[in-house]
Amino acid sequence: MSSFLDEVEGSFPAALRLPEELRMALRWMEQNGFVQQEAIRYCGLYPASVPRALRSAYAHFTKVDSNHAGYWLGNHDTSVTRRLAPFIATGADGSYAALWLDDSGRQRFVHMGSGSGSTLACVLANNAVDLLRFLAIGYEETCLPDLFDLTPEDAYAEEYSNDPYRPPFEFRHWVETSFGVQIPKTASVIVGQTACMDDDYSDDPFWQWARKVAA
Repeated sequence: MSSFLDEVEGSFPAALRLPEELRMALRWMEQNGFVQQEAIRYCGLYPASVPRALRSAYAHFTKVDSNHAGYWLGNHDTSVTRRLAPFIATGADGSYAALWLDDSGRQRFVHMGSGSGSTLACVLANNAVDLLRFLAIGYEETCLPDLFDLTPEDAYAEEYSNDPYRPPFEFRHWVETSFGVQIPKTASVIVGQTACMDDDYSDDPFWQWARKVAA
C-alpha cells in the first residue's frame, strides 16, 4: 500500500504542489499512528489510539476528490478546477480547506464552505506553517467563522457544556517544535478578515476569484 502522503500528493492537480511543511506533517502523522482507514483513508489531528470520544477537533486530511472543485464552483472547466485542491475536511457539513493557485501564481490556503452549514469562502492562510497553526488551535469544526474570536475550549463549551474538551496535544506540540512557532488562542489571529459565500461584496481574493469563475 502506498503511503498516505503519496496518496494525497497523487490526487492533486498537476498545477499544484503540496508545500514541504505539509509533506513533513503528513509523513510524521503517518509514522505516529494518525492515519486511519474507514470508508476512506484519512488523517485526523489525533493518534488513532485516542478514543473517538476524546477527539474534540474534527478536521482531517484526505485525498482530493477530482470532481469537488467543479461542483463547488459550478464550473467544470479544467483550466479553473486545476487551480483548486480541497484536501482538508473542516466540518461534518462537507466544508473543506483547499490549496488554491491565485491569479499571480501564488499558492494559498482557502476555505470552501459547504453552503448547507458553513458559507465561509476566503483565504485562511498564506503559507503552510500558518495553516498548520490554524488547524492546531483545535476547534471542533474549523469552518465556522463566528467562533474564530473564541478559544476552542470556549467554543466547545457553548455546544457541549458537560463534555470535556481535549485539544490535539500531540499535533500541536509537533507544529510548535518543528517550526519554532506558537499556536494562537484564537483563529482570528491568523485569519483576520473573513468572507462568506452569500456576502454582497468582499475584497478577499479567493472570494472574488470564485465569484468570477463561477458559471
